[in-house]
Amino acid sequence: EALKRWWAEFGNRIMLVLALVICSYGGWQYVDQQQRERAEIASNDYSDMLDILDQQPLGTALETAVGEQIVNAAQDLKSQHENSGYAHLGALAAARVAVEQGDLDTAAAELQWALEHNPDTIKERVVRLRLARVEAARGNFDAALALVQGIDPGALKSLYEEAKGDFYLQQGNTAAAYTAYESALAANQSSDTMISNILQLKISQVKPAETTIETLETDSQEGDSQ
Repeated sequence: EALKRWWAEFGNRIMLVLALVICSYGGWQYVDQQQRERAEIASNDYSDMLDILDQQPLGTALETAVGEQIVNAAQDLKSQHENSGYAHLGALAAARVAVEQGDLDTAAAELQWALEHNPDTIKERVVRLRLARVEAARGNFDAALALVQGIDPGALKSLYEEAKGDFYLQQGNTAAAYTAYESALAANQSSDTMISNILQLKISQVKPAETTIETLETDSQEGDSQ
C-alpha cells in the first residue's frame, strides 16, 4: 500500500524524467551521427578537389579548365560545409586560383571569407599572411601591415617578419624594413639555406649607411692589423 501511494505521488515524475533522458540520449546520438556523416562528406569533397589539383603538373601555370573545377569545388565546400575546416581549405584553394589568374580582388574576398568563418589558430595565421600578401599586391600596404601586426604568429614568425619587411620596403621605410628582415633572419628555423640567403640579400639591400660604413671600417682595421 505504501509503494502504491509513493508511485501514485512520484510515478509520473519518474516516467517523465526517464523519457527526457532517453530522448536526450537519442537526440545526442542522432546529432553526433549527423556530424560524422557531414564531416565524411566534406572530407570526400575536399579529397576530390585535391584530385583535380593533382591533374596539374607541378611548376606549370594552372589551366583555365582546372581552375574552374577547383573554384566550383571550393564553392560547394563553402556552401555545404560552411563551418568546417575543409571550407577554409577550399577558400584558400580558390584564392590561389584567383591569384594565378591575376584576379586579386577575388583572392582577397576568398581569404577574407576564410578569416571571418572561425578558422582554427593555425589556419588563421596562414590566411592572415596570404591575405596580407594579396592586399600588398593591391597596393593596400597599411591594410597588409595591420593583418600581420599585433598577433602571435607562432611558428610562422619568420615569414610574418619577412612580410612586414617587404611591406615597409614597398612604402619606402627602409629602416623599418631592415629591422623586420633582421627579426625574420633571427626567427628562421628552416634548414634550407636558400631561405637564409634570401633574407641576407634583403637585409643587405636596406642596411643603413652607417652600418655599412662601420662594417667597412672594421674590415679595414682588421686588414691593417694583419
